[in-house]
Amino acid sequence: MCIIIAKDKNMRLPKDSELEEAFKNNSDGAGFMYTDKGKVIIDKGYMGMAKFMARYHYLCRKFDNFNDKCLVIHCRIGTDGSNTAKNTHPYALTNSIHKLHKEHTSAEVGIAHNGIIYDYKPTAEERHHDINDTQNFIRLYMYNRYKFDKAFYTRKFEREAINDLSWSKFAILDKNDNLYTIGTFQKDDNLEFSNDSYKPYSERMKKYTYNEDNFGYGYKYKSYGQYSGYELY
Repeated sequence: MCIIIAKDKNMRLPKDSELEEAFKNNSDGAGFMYTDKGKVIIDKGYMGMAKFMARYHYLCRKFDNFNDKCLVIHCRIGTDGSNTAKNTHPYALTNSIHKLHKEHTSAEVGIAHNGIIYDYKPTAEERHHDINDTQNFIRLYMYNRYKFDKAFYTRKFEREAINDLSWSKFAILDKNDNLYTIGTFQKDDNLEFSNDSYKPYSERMKKYTYNEDNFGYGYKYKSYGQYSGYELY
């Protein structure tokens, strides 16, 4: 599934309980991106909850709780590529596999992804480089758009094209601390989440209600990142 937590300048910080639940439900590693000194900082590879939470608290202290500042957090469930620090999100916008794998780097633009981009799943040859579909999409599609138009991601039609190509959700942060999201995010007390896996299981299950009128369950439409369709309720 994965989850993106996207805090824009006017939004609250995530609670510890929300981050702990997000990591518990998406436990293949986590990372952060934020701006500092005119660059996007990619800070990822936190494979255990204790180190992840300790880093979060350190960054909150360092940047005054991100007052008037953006912060993107990603917790991963691996689909392609190894479940190792180098394949955690976020990623620099680059065509370099080496830089995509770096746990601590800076960039002009950073990207976090929630979903599976089936048309960009690694080929047998690409798997030798231990890359995933997100890295492929960044280096083969998004970086090519960036080469020709450094501000492509600021344009609505470009973000719609990414959505149509990927059926996924993204958070994009640039060096000027501008945050863009792609796909439907849910707001919770003025903070954006790409899905509800930051909530305890009991909370998430509240959407399922027994329908006694037909002695069974009904259906409703639901979208989860790359998945959409009718589900029981």
